[in-house]
Amino acid sequence: MFTWPEIVLLFLKLANAIMGEVGNQRQFRAGSDAEIAKISAAILRKTAAGKAMMEKVDALSADDVDAALVGLEPE
Repeated sequence: MFTWPEIVLLFLKLANAIMGEVGNQRQFRAGSDAEIAKISAAILRKTAAGKAMMEKVDALSADDVDAALVGLEPE
């Protein structure tokens, strides 16, 4: 059988392992949240740039749009 000091040591090792796993999960979540924030910011920048481009295109007349698209049509 186990002695009391061995039982206490086993309990402390178990508690330490559980706390280590909890810490690892927190760090993983924090890293995931940071990556999601970074990607969301990139999407927002691209969306804002797309919106600005559409506003410029909407401000053009039909003839100006046709003139700008002349070289883009496939042959």
